[in-house]
Amino acid sequence: MKKFLVFITLSLITLNFSFSQKKLSDAVTESDSAETLQSSDSSQIEIQKPDALLITESVPEIFDGIWEGEDRYILFQEKSELKDIVKGDVKLTDDNCIWIYLKIFYGWYVDRAAEKTTRKNAKNGYDRNDVVFRDIQNIKIQFKPLIDSENCCAYEIIVTYPGIRENTVIPVCIINNQLYLDFAIKTNELPENAHDEKIEKNPLTGSWSSIGKVSGIKVSRPIVKENLTSMYITDDSVYYIRYWKTDMPYSTDMAFFSDGKYKYEVPKHINSAGNIYTCVTGRSVTIRNVQRQKLPLENYIMNSENNVIAFGEPYMKKISESCLLKDMMQIVKVSNARKAPPQDPPFPPAELDWHLEDISRVELSNQLIQAVRKRQRDFYEKYKLGLHY
Repeated sequence: MKKFLVFITLSLITLNFSFSQKKLSDAVTESDSAETLQSSDSSQIEIQKPDALLITESVPEIFDGIWEGEDRYILFQEKSELKDIVKGDVKLTDDNCIWIYLKIFYGWYVDRAAEKTTRKNAKNGYDRNDVVFRDIQNIKIQFKPLIDSENCCAYEIIVTYPGIRENTVIPVCIINNQLYLDFAIKTNELPENAHDEKIEKNPLTGSWSSIGKVSGIKVSRPIVKENLTSMYITDDSVYYIRYWKTDMPYSTDMAFFSDGKYKYEVPKHINSAGNIYTCVTGRSVTIRNVQRQKLPLENYIMNSENNVIAFGEPYMKKISESCLLKDMMQIVKVSNARKAPPQDPPFPPAELDWHLEDISRVELSNQLIQAVRKRQRDFYEKYKLGLHY
């Protein structure tokens, strides 16, 4: 009987403990929901976490076409389109690839450095020379959007180089068929003026997080910048904020700076090119050494949604909407058929007035010159008779 009573008591304690645990989990869920609702009601644009957006399984349409840069051509190719390009004995993987053609010899010769094939089984034969790569680089690529939008123009190109285990992340943005490596994404808006709602909002105002900072889209791993420069733009000024590489875990916390009159907030961390950058040290949230300049902002371009801004000259421009390899090979054929013009002479041409009579008179009074002339005449006479051997 005592054992039975003890069993009932333990059962009641267990049920009570389980009920308490359920109530505690419900409370946490309600708290998380309230926090999510509070963040959605703010005026800030949602900041995407590093893994918030999924990798696309196909090449985005915005990358379609043939791209030309100062020192290379690039073609992005989907796996589904490769079967008509390479021979049947080539084993295709479930990956997209990138075709890179380098302009060498000052742009007068194009080397097919990266293709989804080998030299032996390529449908288009290779030139036999000593300037091309011995082995073709088979480079795989994936794409990850940086903005949750149907008209996304900013992506991370996740590149897998042969023989390298770690992936390389190359952030790029495309605006008006031009590809940029130096760009920034808007992370929050400048608060609206509650007293005057008729004022038109400047699309530049707000916090801009710098993203793209690599040396290029290359056949080897590009160089990633150690520092990023983000911006906070107000109605009359732009504040430049330096971010540097850190080993801190990524967080959505905010950091703050002040101009003596107003207090502004920006993301504490930036995820760029597979690295985490920060603008403060340790657990601090106060930004120091902010540089301020007066507007206007120069040498930039903005996308149609006003949430991506690119700086400077584009890294590449789209020269054709075609994604066919035969069109790329035609560009290579025409380029490699060109011949460089002859180099300019080291000295400019001059119109010399040779006074032969004066030269003859000078030679008559010079015994050394007369001796040379005599040897030349004697050699000529022997040459006519065949006795010069």
